[in-house]
Amino acid sequence: MTKKSSNAWIAAVVLIFLVLFGFGVYTNWTFKLQVTPPPPEETGAVPTGTFSMQCAAYDTLDVATTRSIGTNGVSVHWYAYRNGWVLLGSGDNVNIEIEERDQGYIYVVCETNSSFYLDYAKVKNMNSRVKSVTYEDVDGDSVKEWAFKYSMYNIPPSAAGYPETTFYAYLLTKSTTFAMTTPAAVTGFGASTITKYLAYYATMGTAKTGVAVYKIELKVNSTDTSKWELKNVNVPGVGYLSGSNFVEQTLESYTTYTYTIGSNLKDAVYWQLPSNTNDKFDLTAGIEFTNPNELGWTLTVYWFTPAEVSTKLSSTTVRVDA
Repeated sequence: MTKKSSNAWIAAVVLIFLVLFGFGVYTNWTFKLQVTPPPPEETGAVPTGTFSMQCAAYDTLDVATTRSIGTNGVSVHWYAYRNGWVLLGSGDNVNIEIEERDQGYIYVVCETNSSFYLDYAKVKNMNSRVKSVTYEDVDGDSVKEWAFKYSMYNIPPSAAGYPETTFYAYLLTKSTTFAMTTPAAVTGFGASTITKYLAYYATMGTAKTGVAVYKIELKVNSTDTSKWELKNVNVPGVGYLSGSNFVEQTLESYTTYTYTIGSNLKDAVYWQLPSNTNDKFDLTAGIEFTNPNELGWTLTVYWFTPAEVSTKLSSTTVRVDA
């Protein structure tokens, strides 16, 4: 058998395997074939009538740990949109009425308490009936909630009772030990132009927790920008960013460099610390200096609480002196 025909034979075997067993991928964590479940097909008549709605909640970094449905974890509400939001029911094991004008969809609206973020991306990935997610004020209380558009098509009938379906929520515990480490002073490198790296980093402090970061700011106690040029900053979850991505602002006695990730919980990047992983969120800043004199640099991480209250964590000042 020639090498060319041998390769063709191997390719055919692989293709047959994929067709028979599904297009999965191996992960270096589980070493299992991971097959994404197909979404339910929206065929047949528009679903109407009474349905039994179930829900369950888990820790997003430890799915063996359940979380409460209700004010101690995540509040779940079942809505329809009928020229405005209509509450159909709340909580677990609730019967709701679907009308033809709902066109086969309801909305699962979630709101967490002050201890948890909702891992909305994982919720969408783990619920095949979820079509989309928005972050908006559904109930008119001036607080935004997570609204998941949920398909009610092709829910099988129940042997006893109403047809039922289950929605799964995943919660990330907010860190209460989030901290910043300040690098040592950078001195004694002379008058030549040289790039130095300020090795800032943050720590979560407790495993299986996280924070929602939305902005990074560097501040220096000078307005003489001829003495430095911000080259790059590493932002976990975003990448190694060029200094040109930061907005420079010169004020009376200092200069700031700001990178905004987002303006709300949906746009933020979630720094998470799973078990048995390195608790170091690298924020190293590369700066080119030209004869600096007694500069003081501070890095601040801005993050949201689960209630979307802005909070900040700053390093102490790093002294830079040629």
